[in-house]
Amino acid sequence: MFGIGSDSHISVSPVEELRWLEYGQRLITRQRNIAVSESSTSVGENLWGDALFGGAQASGTDIGAIEQGARADLIVLDDAASLLAGRDAGNVLDTFLFAGNANLVRDVMVGGEWVVRGGRHRDEERVAARYRDAVEGLALRA
Repeated sequence: MFGIGSDSHISVSPVEELRWLEYGQRLITRQRNIAVSESSTSVGENLWGDALFGGAQASGTDIGAIEQGARADLIVLDDAASLLAGRDAGNVLDTFLFAGNANLVRDVMVGGEWVVRGGRHRDEERVAARYRDAVEGLALRA
């Protein structure tokens, strides 16, 4: 099992982290579909599930499962996205992880509260304004 995360300002995308994990292993082994298993041939399903399990273990948080007592953290993909057209449950995670850089996430729940709805963070304008103020303040000091 493993967890993912970013210590970089280049990307903070879990999708990109998992995609590069698979691609890096492909380059090392010179084989495709490294993250398949006997129980699942879906690379996306295996990567996502292992990252959830490993992340839960690393953070000491009960995440990665929809069950009584577990923390309600989840994402909802945009079922109207053209990249997801014709996909079923068996290959939607593969599409989500490997179909490019389009944001397919529509909604995000954290700790039982919706923080992103329809692709917009509930505090997007306030956070953007604070960020601009901070960056402009730093630029004045330089």
